[in-house]
Amino acid sequence: MQDSMQNGMSNGGQPGVLRDGLLASSAQRNKASYAEEAIERLRQAIVTGDLRPNQRLVESEIAKRLGISRTPVREALKQLEMQGYLSRLRSGGLIVTDHSPSQIRNLYEIREALETMALRLACQRASQEQVDRAAEYHARSLEVIRNRDVNQFIELNSAFHNELFSACGNEQLWSLLRTFRDQSFDRRIVRVFTAADWRAMITQHQRMLDAVRQGNARLAEKAVHEHVRTAVRLAVERL
Repeated sequence: MQDSMQNGMSNGGQPGVLRDGLLASSAQRNKASYAEEAIERLRQAIVTGDLRPNQRLVESEIAKRLGISRTPVREALKQLEMQGYLSRLRSGGLIVTDHSPSQIRNLYEIREALETMALRLACQRASQEQVDRAAEYHARSLEVIRNRDVNQFIELNSAFHNELFSACGNEQLWSLLRTFRDQSFDRRIVRVFTAADWRAMITQHQRMLDAVRQGNARLAEKAVHEHVRTAVRLAVERL
């Protein structure tokens, strides 16, 4: 395994998501519970770039790091392979999927359709409290951008989108959208932003927020198209 698995640290030196014994908190927990947490920890390590494309995952080493048996780890790896996060080598080993430009575009096409639908519905259904929370996340993100605090921006960016899209009031749609957002590359893209990229991101967030605040579905659709197409361009060019 590479360094991020060996020492549980992310590339930026912050604590990674695979710290030793992270899941071994209770002897009473069942295998399904361990597998679910292993799935979540590994998924987060992939989407944040803690585990890099083409990095090989070894079942025994993951089990040792997480402080659990190999059975729930095996189930977690199986599920992540089915979800497209991992790919199987001819030798039988598993690596983190390295998406081709066409695969990246395909994922973002699906995400664009789902986000457009969700934000259009949010224009009709969002409560004032949801709009206010999204506005607060947006305002806080402006401050962390000034300080170039990438890790904090990643969290606020996720919170902003989650607040707006969950306001669609359709749990099935929101569940699908969460899946495709997890499989996109936002957290990795942010780490290679230029000053112009930061400005574009904030402008696009403001337009999305304004659309929901005004209940303007047409403006929402336009804002999502611009936002997602910027993201896919950056993903294809820089990752």
